[in-house]
Amino acid sequence: MIACILLASGFGRRFGSNKLLYEVHGIPMYQHALHMLQALSQQTIDGQRIQIIVVSQYACIEQHAQELGMRAVHNADAAEGIAASVRHGVQAARQADWLAFFTADQPELRAETVREFLTRAIHSGKTLASAASNGQPGNPTLFSGAWREELLKLSGDTGGRKIMKRHPDEIFWFEIPESQRRDWDVPILTNND
Repeated sequence: MIACILLASGFGRRFGSNKLLYEVHGIPMYQHALHMLQALSQQTIDGQRIQIIVVSQYACIEQHAQELGMRAVHNADAAEGIAASVRHGVQAARQADWLAFFTADQPELRAETVREFLTRAIHSGKTLASAASNGQPGNPTLFSGAWREELLKLSGDTGGRKIMKRHPDEIFWFEIPESQRRDWDVPILTNND
């Protein structure tokens, strides 16, 4: 099983407000991630079933995830930073062979891109994988189950990149278009604005 874990607990401090609720192309930003993951989960990847786990501190996001048949995990520890979201997601994905992490602020990320990323990463022989554009690492990321305990030890505002930095030879890099890799840390005008 591949657990696709959406980290949707951020405060949006750099953004200036809760960016997950900021409208992009007519819907809140987080909904783009939910719809992408829902499309991804309609098929298996390399024969492996996909489980969607949404970690959030926001009731509206949790409720929407549940309405789409996804597992919602409440993050009461969001003030700690990203590590709390990662830990909650990993704990909820006990049966997973692979742990894929997504952020809710990449509204342009496409399911077909993610499907190719996961398929090629799993076949790479590596135990870690990351999307990248023009040499810049980004999300999503992928960890084999062998890294579960390391992920559970993360603390503060440090995510899985800390593990990747210690084990660069284990990383499979997958190039994706810059528009899909970009996360929105500041409001960006869209054609609908």
